[in-house]
Amino acid sequence: MIAIVGAGLTGLSTAYHLKKRSYKIFEQQNTAGGLCRSTYVDGFTFDFTGHLLHIQNPYTHRFIKKIAPGTFKKNIRKSAVYCRGRYVPYPFQANLYGLPQEIVYECLMGFIKTHLRKKRSQSNVGFKKWVLETFGEGIAQYFFFPYNEKLWQMDLQKLTSQWASWSIPRPTLPEVVQGALGIQNTGMGYNASFFYPTKGGIGVLADALVKKVKNIKLGTALASVNLAKKILCLQDGQKISYEKLVSTIPLPQLLTKIEDLPPAYKKICTKLRFVSVHNLNIGVNRQQVSPYHWIYFPEPEFPFYRVGFYSNFSPHMAPRKTSSLYIEISAAGSSETSPETLLAVSLDGLERCGIIKKDDRIVAHNYTNIEHAYVVFDKYRQKNLPGILKFLKKHSVFSVGRFGAWEYESMEDALLQGRATAKELI
Repeated sequence: MIAIVGAGLTGLSTAYHLKKRSYKIFEQQNTAGGLCRSTYVDGFTFDFTGHLLHIQNPYTHRFIKKIAPGTFKKNIRKSAVYCRGRYVPYPFQANLYGLPQEIVYECLMGFIKTHLRKKRSQSNVGFKKWVLETFGEGIAQYFFFPYNEKLWQMDLQKLTSQWASWSIPRPTLPEVVQGALGIQNTGMGYNASFFYPTKGGIGVLADALVKKVKNIKLGTALASVNLAKKILCLQDGQKISYEKLVSTIPLPQLLTKIEDLPPAYKKICTKLRFVSVHNLNIGVNRQQVSPYHWIYFPEPEFPFYRVGFYSNFSPHMAPRKTSSLYIEISAAGSSETSPETLLAVSLDGLERCGIIKKDDRIVAHNYTNIEHAYVVFDKYRQKNLPGILKFLKKHSVFSVGRFGAWEYESMEDALLQGRATAKELI
């Protein structure tokens, strides 16, 4: 029997693609889906912060149409960066027009100097060096450095660039020049378009998968694992024998639960770093408070690094003549704070940038603390992760998914990794 711990997208996709093989899924929450869930508050549909389906692989298109036909609608991204009191079209590095002229000049000349050096940035260099070698000092100073310091809550010298080299758009010199002159560059980056359900929020994706799989045990948390005996113990006292174990829970949590983990690997549990996200969802009694799908906020005077607009993904996410937003504030490691305080400082920031007006009324809200929201790509992770994953697989444990593989993954990646894991198990 194959045991799957965690009923998020990767765990559900693994089960789906195992087909007739014997498996059981154990999920500690009372609902499946992981972070791909939606909740309903006073007529508003809120997700566990913004989760959009960016599809690059033809198989994913076929898969989504098969499990949820007619559910998803394609949207062309409309996002911006709020900088110096202006909304600059995303990506910042390719759409500098509209900023103060001296900033446009500084960013443009920095990029040209970098381009003339003709030195290609390597994917294994530090993030700060990669940014400077790729975009130059101006673009780094006004966007990449302050935004990523706010998101990662750490010295960027300690961050590697493995996560960035594929996810951040790198325009050509002609594209940067035309963007500085006011000819907008569109369609750049992996997230240039996205799919989103017409109704029900992103949780309908997980719900569709749940209907296609079986043997899901909800409210069942993992207590311990014995690698030698191939037995996992649940917190309710059950002992389950397995042939193969698929774990999608955060890798440090899994390691703390392995009874016979070698001492050499035990310290890894505490040294794999992550960023948590405080997610505030709010409903406002005014229609379309912003024309964008989401906005990045690099400047330190705003507490949030990103704000998105559910009601612009689909009008069915909010009651008529209202808007719904998600607000993301990051914190290093595990972090607890007062939702009321976060809401107060967030509303103040939203008012200062013109999204919320003084006479707007908040008619719904909720809060979620998303722990392990982002894996920190530092040198310790780069050095130690391959070895621990290889050790686990040698003992028939497949630690996969965004949290299990300790990676930076999209929802499409999670679905495809579940498929790949099932093929390997079969």
